[in-house]
Amino acid sequence: MKIQKPEKLFKKPIEITEAVEKRSFALLRFLGCVLLIFSLIDYLGIFIPPRLTDPVWEFQAIGQMVDHVWSPLLGLTFIFLYNQTSIVKARQVSILKFLSWFSLAIGIFYLLLLPLGINNSLTLYKNINAQFTNQQAQQQEQLQKITENLNGVKSPQELNNLANSLNLQNEAGSSQSPQDFKNKISQQIQTVAQNTLSTVKAANRQQIKNLVKDAVRINLGVIISGVCFITLWNLTRWTRITNLDI
Repeated sequence: MKIQKPEKLFKKPIEITEAVEKRSFALLRFLGCVLLIFSLIDYLGIFIPPRLTDPVWEFQAIGQMVDHVWSPLLGLTFIFLYNQTSIVKARQVSILKFLSWFSLAIGIFYLLLLPLGINNSLTLYKNINAQFTNQQAQQQEQLQKITENLNGVKSPQELNNLANSLNLQNEAGSSQSPQDFKNKISQQIQTVAQNTLSTVKAANRQQIKNLVKDAVRINLGVIISGVCFITLWNLTRWTRITNLDI
C-alpha cells in the first residue's frame, strides 16, 4: 500500500502594508539609537583619561575619532528616517530638532580639529627629526670615545681586550703587528658605525612615511566628517521649521 505524500502547503506572499513599512522605519530608528549609545561609549573611551598638550595622544585621539565617525553618522541618519505617512509627535520633533543642531555642533567640532591635527603632525615630524639628530650625536660621541681609547692602547693584550669588549672579530695572528691589528679594529669600528647609521636612517624614513600617511588620512578625515555632519544638519531642516513645504 502506497503512502500518500502530504500535499505541499504554499505560503502566501507577504504584502508590505503601510503598517509594516512604519515598523521597518521604526526598526531603523531603534538601530540608530543603539549606534548613538555605542558611539558615546567609544568617544568616552577615546577621551578618558585626557592627556591634553600631548601631541602624540591628541594625534591618536583625532585619528580614533575619524575611525569611529561612521557610527554616529549612521545612527543620526537612521533616527531621521520617516516615511510620508508618518506622524511625528511634538515631543519627537523637539528631540529631532535637538539632534539636528547637535549634528551641526559635531560638524563644526570636527572642522575645528583640522588646525590641531596639522599642528600635531608638524610637531611629531619635528620630534622624529630631533630624535634622529640626537641618535646621530650620541653615536658620533660613542665613536669618538672608542677611537680615543683605541689610540691610547699599545699592547696586543689591551687590543684583544678592547676588541672583545666591543664584540669585534678578533683574528690577530702572531705575525701581525700591534699597529696592523689596531688598524683592523678601527676599520671594523667604522663599518659597525656605518651600518648602525644606515639602520637608523632607514627607521627614520619609515617613521616619516608612516606619519605622512596617517596625517593625510586623519586631516582629510576630519574635513570629510565635518562636511558630512553639516550636510546632515542641512538635510534635516524640516525638524527646525513649522512649514514642511520644503
